[in-house]
Amino acid sequence: MNTRIKTASGINVIAGLWLIISPFLLGFSGFAATNAIVVGIVVAILSLVQSMSDTESTWIGYINTILGVWLIVTAFMMTAVAGIFWNSLVLGIIVGGLALWSATSHPSMHPKM
Repeated sequence: MNTRIKTASGINVIAGLWLIISPFLLGFSGFAATNAIVVGIVVAILSLVQSMSDTESTWIGYINTILGVWLIVTAFMMTAVAGIFWNSLVLGIIVGGLALWSATSHPSMHPKM
């Protein structure tokens, strides 16, 4: 499998783990905490599966891209607390960007001429 895919997926596993623990470390609760934990679990699991898979799994990259966009959207819904806003915004950019890069890095996306 492509090194870029493994690298992007590995970093997204770490980003997912950060999302899971960030509510506890940054001290936020309610929707913000639930959102971070649930999205973090999904991102971490999907990224781990993609990093360990030998088959093409572009769909995982696209799902994580959507989750990254969701984190960005929810950041603007939670602007009252700066820590929650920046955590969601930065992690959304990281997760979404790396997932899109991973999804479009599959050899099947770039056929040889």
